[in-house]
Amino acid sequence: MRRVATEHLRTGDRLGRDVVTSPDSLPLLRAGIRVSDSFRQSLERAGIAEVWIDDKLSEGIEPLEALPDATRHRAVAAIRHAFEDVSRSIAEGGSLTPDTLQEMRDVAELIGNDIAKNVHSALALNDLANADGYTMKHSLAVTALGLALGLRVMRRYGWNDLRGQRRYDRVEERLSVLGVGLLLHDIGKLAVPPEILHKPGPLTDEEWVAMRAHAALGFQMLQNATGISALARSVVRSHHERWNGSGYPDGKAGDQIHQFARVAAVADVFDALTSERPYRGAQPAYVGYQFVLARTGIDFDPEVADVFRSSVAPHPPGTGVVLSDGSRAIVKEVREALVERPVVRIVFDGSGRAIEPRDVDLARFPGLTIASTDFDPWARPSN
Repeated sequence: MRRVATEHLRTGDRLGRDVVTSPDSLPLLRAGIRVSDSFRQSLERAGIAEVWIDDKLSEGIEPLEALPDATRHRAVAAIRHAFEDVSRSIAEGGSLTPDTLQEMRDVAELIGNDIAKNVHSALALNDLANADGYTMKHSLAVTALGLALGLRVMRRYGWNDLRGQRRYDRVEERLSVLGVGLLLHDIGKLAVPPEILHKPGPLTDEEWVAMRAHAALGFQMLQNATGISALARSVVRSHHERWNGSGYPDGKAGDQIHQFARVAAVADVFDALTSERPYRGAQPAYVGYQFVLARTGIDFDPEVADVFRSSVAPHPPGTGVVLSDGSRAIVKEVREALVERPVVRIVFDGSGRAIEPRDVDLARFPGLTIASTDFDPWARPSN
């Protein structure tokens, strides 16, 4: 299978996966359906920018799954319940009921267990977009990526206890606490006026003040929630703090920011950049990847960024790419620690001529690199 922009779909293309707009609804289109003009128009009206198609070019290529469907659906339902819970009680200070908090813990543990099963796999977050609205999808994606990074960071670098000693035990226990914080990290946006939250354009200075208040407001909402860890609340309050002290709400820097919040900061920014927003389209995964690396030691903890560099796929399987020699290919396989050197399937040569597809491991050809992404395989090169 491979990812194709909706605008590049051709009549007769066969969908490789269901197209879903919400985990609670039936698929808009089912896997196996052949694309027609009316189907393509339906996808465009629904705001579906990309779909998976199954064809001879991509035979044997499978997407990386961050989470199983069952986990994803349960997690989105739990996030929705939590937001509804706080929304109902926001006039009284906004808190979570014990049942909702337990649901958060259960889902965090479920996601953590799924992540731990694939701890040596590269990470791709593209396919978490089938959630109900940006906030739900964003909370889920940040949780999945944050737990994957948190697990790797604590195993590789450990964590500091209250005495400042670096430890490597109790990782699974801490992962569950981190997961609750990640699931709820944007709960404070319930207090941001919708016209600001969904504004399809740049925010004014006054609007930015209101938007930035969501971190502290979310922390306040959870102050009276019995049983929620102070470490989980630190994720909610501090996920916009920056390594050099330029973040908010407290202007903390370096190790003053809890490790959980430093992990959340990377996950939050990466998903925000690679998601559809009211004011701009989604950026390709490699743009988010390069941004995190460029801001390492400025915005982001170098230890977290180091784990991110070796774990997250800048060009996930199924992505169309143009190589440095002008040839066109589809990414076939991404391996941890070699995420920038995937196995690709070359399908067009540098002159745009279709060739017999051949798989090439870029790790074995250091002079051959990925120059760009998201090509239309049916278009001819401009040269």
